[in-house]
Amino acid sequence: MLITTERLTLHAWSEDRFDALFALAQLPETVRYVGTGEPWSHQYTLAKHRATLAHWAEHGFGWFAVSAAPGSFDGVVSLVRRSATESGLGLPAVEMGWWIAPSGWGRGYATEATAAVRDRAFASGWADRLLAVYEPVNKPSARVVEKLGFAVHSQFVLDGRTEQRAVLDRPR
Repeated sequence: MLITTERLTLHAWSEDRFDALFALAQLPETVRYVGTGEPWSHQYTLAKHRATLAHWAEHGFGWFAVSAAPGSFDGVVSLVRRSATESGLGLPAVEMGWWIAPSGWGRGYATEATAAVRDRAFASGWADRLLAVYEPVNKPSARVVEKLGFAVHSQFVLDGRTEQRAVLDRPR
């Protein structure tokens, strides 16, 4: 499955994406606002990679590899189904996340890629409600959340880090 935008191609996650994901997950500036903020171990990255392949097999959607040029790996946009408890909303949702490689920062790739995935998620019926969880101090991600039309739902502290949940419901 492909999603294309004016400048980007988003590919359904595949087995051959592991090495690129692991390389991205080793960059301190990339993982700073993800999980513990520490680079991912090989084992943890492999577990995430396998989980997203399983998510695709079960749900028909999941992570997308972002490419700005043929054969490049410039980031990830993820969609992960969350239960009412997992979402923290009391309602099920599909959590949307994104990582753009530092080489693509400041070019609008995050907004362009996530808007395309948001639109596909709603049009395809993959989600009635999208959830974004982010740290407000991560200003670029906070701007993406705002540009996509998410509304802040709640704020919480996890492992000493302030995070926000924002939601976006499918347009009626």
